[in-house]
Amino acid sequence: MQAQQPTDSTPSMMSKLLNIFTSPHEAFERISTSPSKASSWLFPFLAAFAISVLIAYLLVANEALRAQMIDQQAQAVQKMVESGRMTQQQADASIDRMETMGGGMFITFGILGALVFLCIYYFGGSLFLWLAGKLALKSTAGYGKYLEVYGMSAWVGVLGAIITVLLMVGLSSLYASPSAALAILSEYDASNNMHKVLSSLNLFSVWQASVVGIGLSKLTGKPLRMSLGVSFGLWVVWVVVSVLLGIAR
Repeated sequence: MQAQQPTDSTPSMMSKLLNIFTSPHEAFERISTSPSKASSWLFPFLAAFAISVLIAYLLVANEALRAQMIDQQAQAVQKMVESGRMTQQQADASIDRMETMGGGMFITFGILGALVFLCIYYFGGSLFLWLAGKLALKSTAGYGKYLEVYGMSAWVGVLGAIITVLLMVGLSSLYASPSAALAILSEYDASNNMHKVLSSLNLFSVWQASVVGIGLSKLTGKPLRMSLGVSFGLWVVWVVVSVLLGIAR
């Protein structure tokens, strides 16, 4: 009788991706015992970068979105004039450059900015997750495992980015997103901190924070409520910092 060949029970990348949305507990089941895989964070990173390139193109090709973006930047420049950091003449020249900037140059700046932001978002976010896991959850897992958890969870953010692009185009608004800010979209003010907070209350951001918490629990072996507390605590800090630094739109 022929011996039965052992089967490889390691989940494929596609099954992991589907499980992130349908069964995150199963997606992270072997996270603490399996070797770290760069593909776990690299693929969502590349997907997010591709969406950023698309958004940069839309801001050039879509007249309504481009006009809103220039208006937002013009308001920021005008505030610099009011604070004395720039003269009105310098402000007018800066606004003129923005309005006449070629599409190719604008897309290039947009892509470079997106790349820098994504690097900070992925590697910096994973670093803070690792520190929180080490200090709050007393985990000995290495940085690579936290990067894997963060990257796998980021697929939720990728889906949210796709939905955001569809909303931006469908509603012809730079500020359209699956967040609480939809309720005040017609009155949205990018300089209003409360409006920024509403924009940060994004359905997919909350979902992603939940998935990160599940991943932390599986990685560290700690109770789910503790891991969710760490995950949502870091998310709240991110919302506050992004609003204060003007990163939130």
